[in-house]
Amino acid sequence: MATKSRSKLVPWLAWGLLSYLIVLGVMTASDVVKNQEYLQKDYYFRSPAFYEQLQQHFNLFRNVHVVYNHYEEKTDAEKIGQARMEQWTRHYETMKNIEVEQRRAEVQEQIQNLQALLDRYSEYAPDSDIEAKIASIKKEIALMQDTEAKISPNAEREKNERIEKEIKNYLDFHNKQYAAVKHSLSARSGSFEYYVNDLETGEKYSNKSGYPGHTDMQEAFYAIRLPQTTLEGGALQSINRSFQQYRLEGIFLFPKEPRGFSQMIADHAYFNTLRQRLIYELYLLGAVVVATAALIFYLRRNRYGIEVVQQNYTAVIHLIPLELRWLLLYVLTMFAFSYGSSAALFRLPVGPGHFAQCTLLALLIGCLGLLLADTVLLLRNPQALREQWEAGLYRKLQDYVQAKLVDRHILTKAVLIFVMTVLFGVFLFNVMNYIRFTSFRYFYNIFSFSVGYVLFYTFVVIPYLFRRILTFSRILTGAEAIASGRFDHTIEEKGRGNLARLAHLLNNIKQSIKTSVERETKSERLKSELITNVSHDLKTPLTSIMNYVDLLKHKDLPPETVASYVEVLDRKTQRLKVLIDDLFEASKMASGSVELAVEHVNVADLLQQALAEFSDKIEASTLTFRVRVDNPKVTAPLDGRKTWRVFENLISNALKYAMPHTRVHLALTEEADKVVFTINNVAAYELNFEVDEIFERFKRGDTSRNTEGSGLGLAIAKSIVELQGGQLRIDIDGDYFKVRVEFAREAKAAAS
Repeated sequence: MATKSRSKLVPWLAWGLLSYLIVLGVMTASDVVKNQEYLQKDYYFRSPAFYEQLQQHFNLFRNVHVVYNHYEEKTDAEKIGQARMEQWTRHYETMKNIEVEQRRAEVQEQIQNLQALLDRYSEYAPDSDIEAKIASIKKEIALMQDTEAKISPNAEREKNERIEKEIKNYLDFHNKQYAAVKHSLSARSGSFEYYVNDLETGEKYSNKSGYPGHTDMQEAFYAIRLPQTTLEGGALQSINRSFQQYRLEGIFLFPKEPRGFSQMIADHAYFNTLRQRLIYELYLLGAVVVATAALIFYLRRNRYGIEVVQQNYTAVIHLIPLELRWLLLYVLTMFAFSYGSSAALFRLPVGPGHFAQCTLLALLIGCLGLLLADTVLLLRNPQALREQWEAGLYRKLQDYVQAKLVDRHILTKAVLIFVMTVLFGVFLFNVMNYIRFTSFRYFYNIFSFSVGYVLFYTFVVIPYLFRRILTFSRILTGAEAIASGRFDHTIEEKGRGNLARLAHLLNNIKQSIKTSVERETKSERLKSELITNVSHDLKTPLTSIMNYVDLLKHKDLPPETVASYVEVLDRKTQRLKVLIDDLFEASKMASGSVELAVEHVNVADLLQQALAEFSDKIEASTLTFRVRVDNPKVTAPLDGRKTWRVFENLISNALKYAMPHTRVHLALTEEADKVVFTINNVAAYELNFEVDEIFERFKRGDTSRNTEGSGLGLAIAKSIVELQGGQLRIDIDGDYFKVRVEFAREAKAAAS
């Protein structure tokens, strides 16, 4: 029994050992391949690490003896330089002039405001309060004038302080910089020697006495004479060019036995350690290859194939769908290569982490072996492969797509292009393999078929894809243009199919967005004008009321003056009340929350009543009203009170804005199904606006807003007419202002 158990355990142990050997071999080979350049003798002197150290030492030398040459002997002015000093002076002088102008403008504005306030109080009757305020304002003006006189001297002082601060910061920075590089270069004197001559000035720079001979350079860890005609390595070429540029020549020498720490020698020793390790790894790789070959020979001799291990897991593996098994095979393969190439096996000290890495990779290789064996068995058994395929995810997804996808035409095209693309790659791969490994007479047939398919793919499929890609690119460019707000861009609707249809739909969406944006822009502009106009029209009477109330507080006013002030207050208060009432009524009209008392009324009588109401104003004006009523008993289903308000607003509008000494024509006529009222006059102001804008709240023909009126009359009239199912339209012909009102002869629902 024990013998039988051991016979079952032997294949597992053998395959496990084989997995470990494969892992060890792959990781060893990967490490050798990745670091093969370290096997070269003296690779350090060609490595980036060496060039970096050499560049650092040269930078220290250049900073101390070239950039900051004789720095300690220079005065502060020489350290800064005349050009930089002049630049700072010009810069801060410009800043000073700008600040002086700004401060003077602010002070002048404040003085002007105080002077205007002083002039206004000087008009009042003198009393103790007024005189105190006048004295206070004069004192503030004197202070502001004194402040103005001190602006220029203060600015000059601030300019000088800024320049001094700039000088101090510059010197502090460069003094610290020089001290740092000088100290760093001095600290390396035990491991870095230089002997350099300046050919232009004749100066000699060295941190050692004497000059190294030929023997000294040969016995040094590293030495180089510069400049040279040819050099290898980026850092060496850069340093050589710098020597030529600065007109220098000399020697850089690094002693073999430095005094103190030398990063170069430490890096060189580390590189030699890596080389020795790689040599040992090559020995290990050879041993692993021999052991692996011996173990495979043992398994084949004793017939311990993969089937012995795989047969116990077939049922478990087949629970995973076929596509997922293939995907898992691919993912595990990629992960094994990625993890194996990045795993740091050869590091000291050896610990549990090394064993864990090897175990994980061995398990990955074991899983890959099981999946590969299962794939091989399925390929040998087509019936089992077909059954696995039919039960796989692809078939389930295909059935779902066919059941759910509405546009089968798109699915068919996508599948055809996918299949042809896959076949294209397969055929190319096969052709290359046949060309490389097969004689001419064996691959002729497959080559001919593959060439035919390649030609078909090149001249049919690729042009089709390019056309679709170009169409999609045009659509994408157009969509980006629309998204960025360029609504004048039109996507070309070329060809047929879904992409052309998509371009057409995007053009329609663009047009809708453009119309909406234009409407919103206009609405925002009119809203801004509304706020401005409301503020102006409400502020004007309110300001007058506040001013007259302030005047009435003086107790020594004559009774007749008080009476006149009260009369003005009453007039302005009534004006403010009219504005607020009109605004409230316009808001109610806009919201539609108005109840109409509709009944059959005599429209001609309403018009006559409105004219009678304005008879005094008409007679007082220079206008001549011409009224024509075709039928004095014309009726319509209207709210009499609201309709009278329409006539009142239109007649009032004509009285306010008609040109003096002209005629105003009013007409009330009948048509088939409506009653028409028209009122025409010549405008006293230039009509330089759109017709639609005159209906906006607080919009007036008098843009200077010097006339009485709220600017709500036409808006209220239009809302009343439309609520009763009618229509109010305005036409402008030059300076001729025409209003046409249509009332339905039968009751209609209010326009929505």
